[in-house]
Amino acid sequence: MNRRQVFAAGVVGVTAAAVANVQAQDAAKDNPELDKIKALLKAHDEALTSHNAEGVLATLAEGAAVMGSGPGEMWKGQDELKDAYQHFFMVFDKGEQNFEYLWRVGNLSSDMGWLMTSGNVTGKREGKEFTYPLNVSLTVSKSSGEWKIAAMHFSTLTGEKEA
Repeated sequence: MNRRQVFAAGVVGVTAAAVANVQAQDAAKDNPELDKIKALLKAHDEALTSHNAEGVLATLAEGAAVMGSGPGEMWKGQDELKDAYQHFFMVFDKGEQNFEYLWRVGNLSSDMGWLMTSGNVTGKREGKEFTYPLNVSLTVSKSSGEWKIAAMHFSTLTGEKEA
C-alpha cells in the first residue's frame, strides 16, 4: 500500500468506528431496556463493593462465565465464581470501592444483549487509597423476564510498579 491508500484506509476505519458508535448510542437511546442492563452492572458492582458473594451471584445467569485480564483468569459456574469473588474481595477494603464509568455503549434484542463500558475504580486497601482504569464488557440474557449477566470480561492496565 502506498501512503494515500494507508491514509484512505485509516479514514474509512475511523469513519466506520464513529458510525458504529453513533448507531450503538442511538440504539441505546431508542431502547429503554438498556437502562436495566446498566442497573444490573450497578447491582453487581455494589455487591462486589460490599463483599457480598451471594449478591454478586444473583446478578449472574446460570452457567455464567467471567474473564479477567491475565492468563488463566476465567471462571465458570457458581462454585468457581464464588471462589473467584472471595479472592477479589481481598483486593480492597469492604465498602471502599467506587466505579465511575465514563463511556458506555450497548445494544439489546428481546432476550440477549451486550454492554461495554470504560472508566475508573477508586478505593482503599488496608486504608491506602488506589485508583485504576477499568474496561468491562457484558453479554446479558433474559431468563424468566429478568436480565442476568451471562458473560463478563474485565481488564485493567497493568505494569511494573514505579520505584
